Amino acid sequence: MNKKNPQIFITALCFAVFATGLFFVALYNHWFGSDPNLSIPFCEAAHSGLIKEPANTWSNLGFIVAGLSIAWLLSTGRFADNANSFTRKKFYAFFFPCLVIFLGPGSMAMHATKTHIGGFFDMLSMYLIACFITSYAIQRFFELAWWGFTLIFIVALSTCIWANFTYCPIVFSFFGNTAFAFYLVVGGVFEISNVFVKKLQHETRWAYFALAALLVSFTIWNLTLTGTSLCDPDSIFQGHAAWHLGDALSAFFLFRYYVSERNIA
Repeated sequence: MNKKNPQIFITALCFAVFATGLFFVALYNHWFGSDPNLSIPFCEAAHSGLIKEPANTWSNLGFIVAGLSIAWLLSTGRFADNANSFTRKKFYAFFFPCLVIFLGPGSMAMHATKTHIGGFFDMLSMYLIACFITSYAIQRFFELAWWGFTLIFIVALSTCIWANFTYCPIVFSFFGNTAFAFYLVVGGVFEISNVFVKKLQHETRWAYFALAALLVSFTIWNLTLTGTSLCDPDSIFQGHAAWHLGDALSAFFLFRYYVSERNIA
């Protein structure tokens, strides 16, 4: 895939419109149910109306912007000289931007409704990204074919969904968070191995940028949890909203790291 491919951006844009539109249709028709899930300390006070947490909901637009930006850059052929899976195999160029975009409506479903069903879609979007990070790192380390990536991805996602509905308070009280963190760690270990064992060449600054965006936004979120002195439930400036924007920026930086890889045949 060495030339411009506008279909990448068109596909991502269509997916963004479809996924976000479906979210609003489901929201309006109350398909997420009415069982409240109010115990999570996101600070922002629940509002009346369709969208319970406005700041924490609308901040998820950052993921849609990030995903569309990734798709746009890939569609221009800007990185065609870099030999990596994103520039040589169409699947990754189409798949990854859509995963980043889905983080938007996925998280919106939880913050707009504060329901258990909405919470599942939030976690599902997170599982998809974590499973991609792990599967993509392992695929490159062992130089697997497309089916290898697909098999690892399906197995990883299946275990995350199983953990989501299983009570097993290991590391975190919610086992789904444990599964999510596990695959992030596994992906990180294999990614480091790709650099120091496989000697894959990247522009490493993008990895540092991605990590810094996560750490800064995570710190802001934790300093503003419900019950802390910096939590203002009625403010439009919410720490968890900053976490969403930081995550979106981190996803974009992660893409820049992936696409900077230069030595895959």
